[in-house]
Amino acid sequence: MTRFVQFYISMWFITAPVSAQEVLGVYIANQGNFSDTNGSITWYDLSTRQTKEIELFSLPQSITLHGDFGYVASNVTNNVDILDLSTNMRVGQIPRVADPRYIGIVDQNKAYVSELNSDQVRILNLRSRTVSGSVDTGSKPEDIAVVGNRAFVANYGWGSDSTLTVIDIQTDTVIETIDLGCDGPRHLEVDRQGDLWAFCKGNTVYSADFTQILERTNGAAVVLNPQTSEILKHIEFDHQVGASASGQDSCYSPESEEIFLIRSDNSAVLVFDTAQNLQKEPIILSGDEGVGGLAYDANARLFYISRIVSYVEPGFVQIINRDDMLEAGRFFAGIAPSHLVLHKSPSVTAADGGEASPVAELLPAYPNPFNRASTLTFVLEQAQQVSLAIYDALGREVARPVFGLRSAGKHHVVWDAGPLPAGTYFSRWIIDGRMSTGTLVRTH
Repeated sequence: MTRFVQFYISMWFITAPVSAQEVLGVYIANQGNFSDTNGSITWYDLSTRQTKEIELFSLPQSITLHGDFGYVASNVTNNVDILDLSTNMRVGQIPRVADPRYIGIVDQNKAYVSELNSDQVRILNLRSRTVSGSVDTGSKPEDIAVVGNRAFVANYGWGSDSTLTVIDIQTDTVIETIDLGCDGPRHLEVDRQGDLWAFCKGNTVYSADFTQILERTNGAAVVLNPQTSEILKHIEFDHQVGASASGQDSCYSPESEEIFLIRSDNSAVLVFDTAQNLQKEPIILSGDEGVGGLAYDANARLFYISRIVSYVEPGFVQIINRDDMLEAGRFFAGIAPSHLVLHKSPSVTAADGGEASPVAELLPAYPNPFNRASTLTFVLEQAQQVSLAIYDALGREVARPVFGLRSAGKHHVVWDAGPLPAGTYFSRWIIDGRMSTGTLVRTH
């Protein structure tokens, strides 16, 4: 009996362990000087310890890695620039995106991008590289997080808004608006348990001539259940949070199950245990330069922290050993480095067996064989990243019915083969980095 047939006759548990992903390098979005539009992307190659500067002639707000490409929200030019990660060359653009800020990947071919000054998100078709529509949000939207069938948009409002807009990713319509009870939500993180973390910067109200502060509120962290919108925890700070230059406030390390959040006075990084939803002791920073963004390599226990020197000269990135918080190295970046992303190698999966405990249960597809459509069912012990791809007999991908984070519980996926011919097709599941395969037979 083949492994493929056995997969659909009995329940199959995904247990193949995954080796740790190697960090290949770091991408840094350098905002540049507004009047000069001299922003860029810096690539730092860990194998050579060399950097490469990619000029964009815009103001990069963020960079999002997805598959073989990096998507750069390029302000001023009103484009999403596309980088080929194998060559670090710009290979295309998605035009007509006004003041893009942050990008949330929905699936293999779809994403949302927030437009700061139009109070909406644009819907991107990544295959055709076009804008296919828009969804209205709250005031001055920033970060976007996609969880299951929902997308959450942080409505910053220059500190005056306090809400998240919730979008149904199937219909691109607003489901609800959640009031977080704190001022200026900017950044969102989704942890391995499937909880959504929202970080509010706080609000500062100035006099008409900006010479006096009339009112100031502090920041906060809010933990939500993204399926029910229930607020699980509200953590108040006695200070504001957020990086210099309105850059990257937070980063999440799934390996260490921690979120790192920059304090607005650049004196410390706040640390949160996402497994327990607790705040830990902060990490104290030294140095006078503004902090633009950060990334953390949990396997090497190294922080990458970008420093903004000024808006007319290049900044730099510190490599800091977490064990003693001493600088292990540094490299130059562009002007105002403000968003950092680790570029990791694809997950390497062991062939068979393994000692890991089951993380998911795949049930037999029904019907199988089938005429036009078959339902595939999987059960998750906890929230996991799930990918389901369908291939034909020649190994060509013909569908990707599931791509993204899914909550704990049972899920049903209907694959409609549509115009595809009769024959044998192969499914490939990757759940939390673990892979398994199966067969589907279309009769006619």
